[in-house]
Amino acid sequence: MIQLRPADLILVHGSTLIDRAIEDIEHSLYSHAAGVGFEPGELIEARGFRATGYQNLGAYQDDGEAYVCNRLTDTQRTAIVDSVKQEIGKQYDYLLLIWELYRYVLHMTIPFKEPFHSRICSTLWADAYKSVGVDLCPGIRYPSPGDIAQSALLKKVGTVKETLESVYKN
Repeated sequence: MIQLRPADLILVHGSTLIDRAIEDIEHSLYSHAAGVGFEPGELIEARGFRATGYQNLGAYQDDGEAYVCNRLTDTQRTAIVDSVKQEIGKQYDYLLLIWELYRYVLHMTIPFKEPFHSRICSTLWADAYKSVGVDLCPGIRYPSPGDIAQSALLKKVGTVKETLESVYKN
C-alpha cells in the first residue's frame, strides 16, 4: 500500500512538446516536479504559464511517480510544506529555465540571480527541503526534476495511479 505524506514528491513524465523537450535536453525521464501538501490528494506546484499553486494528485495519475524521503520527521515535513505554501501566487521563473538550458546543452554554468524569488517546479521543492537541512541534490544549486529523481535521499515507491488505487481500496 502506498500512502503519501506531506512533502513527498511527485515526478512527472511529460506529454506535451515542451515536456518532451525538457526531458530530452536533460536526458531525464521527468519534466516536472510537484509535492504533497497537507490535504489528501493535494499537490503544490510551480508550473509554467501560471502562478505557483495547488493541483489535484489525480492530474498526474497517468504520468506521475511518487518519491519519498524516509528520513524526514513530521516536524520537517510540516516546515517543508509551510515553506512551499509561502511561494503560492508567485510566478514561474522562465529565466531560470533558460539558465537550465545553458547548463544542459552548452555545459556552462553562468551566474544567476533570482528575480523576485521566483521558482521553477524542482527548485521550489529542493529549496523547501534545504530550509530544514535536507539537501536533495548536493552540489547542484538549481536541480532539475531529473536531478531530484537521482537523489540518494529519495526512494521511488510507485506510480500516482497505484497511490490513488490504494486510497480507494481502503
